[in-house]
Amino acid sequence: MTDGRRKWVTLISAALVAPIFAATLTATILAFVMFPELIFQTEITSGVYRQATLREMATSLVGFSFVGLFLGIMLGWPSMFIGGLSLHTFFLRRRMTSVMTYGLAGLVAGTLVMLAYFMVTGGWRTPMTVLQMGPALVSGPITGLLSASIFWLIRRPDRILHP
Repeated sequence: MTDGRRKWVTLISAALVAPIFAATLTATILAFVMFPELIFQTEITSGVYRQATLREMATSLVGFSFVGLFLGIMLGWPSMFIGGLSLHTFFLRRRMTSVMTYGLAGLVAGTLVMLAYFMVTGGWRTPMTVLQMGPALVSGPITGLLSASIFWLIRRPDRILHP
C-alpha cells in the first residue's frame, strides 16, 4: 500500500471508528451509573426482583452498548465529519498535534453536541429534568474526549511529516 493511500485509510478508519467506540463505551459506563438495577436485577413478576445471572447482566450491557452504537452513528459521525475533521486539518496546519490538544478539542465539541442535543429534544423543560439527566449531560464531554483521543491514537498526527 502506498504511503498516501495508507494516510487516507487511517484517516477514514479513525473518523469512522472513534465516535462509535467512544459512544458505546460511554453508554455502557453510564448504564452502571444511571441504571444499575436494570443490569444487576431481573424482574420475575410485577414488583418482584431477583439477582441477575451473569448471562442476563451481559445481555443488558449488550443492549446499552447498542444504544451507544446508535448514538455514535447519529451524533458522533456528523460531529466528527463536520467539526472533528476540520479541527484535525487546523491542528495539522498549526502543528498542534499533541493528544492533549485533541482531547481538549473533543471535550469542548462533545459538550456542545450534548447541549445542542438536549435543546433540540426538549430535555430542559423543567429544572428537575436537568437534575435527573446530570450523568447524561456529562456523557457528552466524556464521549468527546474519548472519541478525540481514540482518533489521535489511530491517526497519530504527531507522526505526520510537516513540509
